[in-house]
Amino acid sequence: MEKTGQTLRILIIEDDDDHAFLESDILQDELDCLITVAASKAEFDTIDLMQQDIVLLDFNLPDTTGDQLLHIIREQTDIPVIIITAQKDLKIAIETLKDGANDFLEKSPNNIKFLPSIVKKAHTLYLKSKTAQEQAREKEELDTKVETLRQVLTTLSHYINNSTTTISGYAQLALQFPNDLAKIEKFANISIKETKKITFVLKELERFVTTMEIQTTNYVDIPDAMFNIEENIQSKMREIESENSNRS
Repeated sequence: MEKTGQTLRILIIEDDDDHAFLESDILQDELDCLITVAASKAEFDTIDLMQQDIVLLDFNLPDTTGDQLLHIIREQTDIPVIIITAQKDLKIAIETLKDGANDFLEKSPNNIKFLPSIVKKAHTLYLKSKTAQEQAREKEELDTKVETLRQVLTTLSHYINNSTTTISGYAQLALQFPNDLAKIEKFANISIKETKKITFVLKELERFVTTMEIQTTNYVDIPDAMFNIEENIQSKMREIESENSNRS
């Protein structure tokens, strides 16, 4: 087997020195790896799991059992764990697959040769799983941003549509009273106010797209984002109306 392109940091938890040496020897012969050995839970407790890529776990240890240690490992990390077990514990070892182990290997002279390929396979599947999770997370973030932007556009178009409808309506009224300058002036002022609203809404859209000020993490947060945008628009509308009232 060819060496992998990455140095694997492998933690071997094994109280039998001879078997730990055998595992280390065959792994280092076929894989590019850095081996750390712990012979007990006490030694395991001194090791930083975050610095390991994969764990080979002996099922029987002097101060704990494989399933208990697996539970501790899974509380800290999701890196692959391969159970190394004697034949008498094979059924129990298989059960640990349900509890978070990735694979197992029965201790025997004939099986030890498969250890490097099992380690490589477990690590490859782990990396693929992490990549798939990251892609799913990125897709969810993109979907959320698209949905947020869609609702932003819907919200802003509502205000624009209201203003254009108002402008159109008063323009038609002005045509009905071509000689009533007072009414025409009133219609014109209302139309100017509505035009300012449209200008502000378009600026609000530009600000949102440019700064992405409204941040969302999931679809549950989107209504809050929309509420913030509407509050900002309505506040500005009140300012515009107040300015117009003061001028008049």
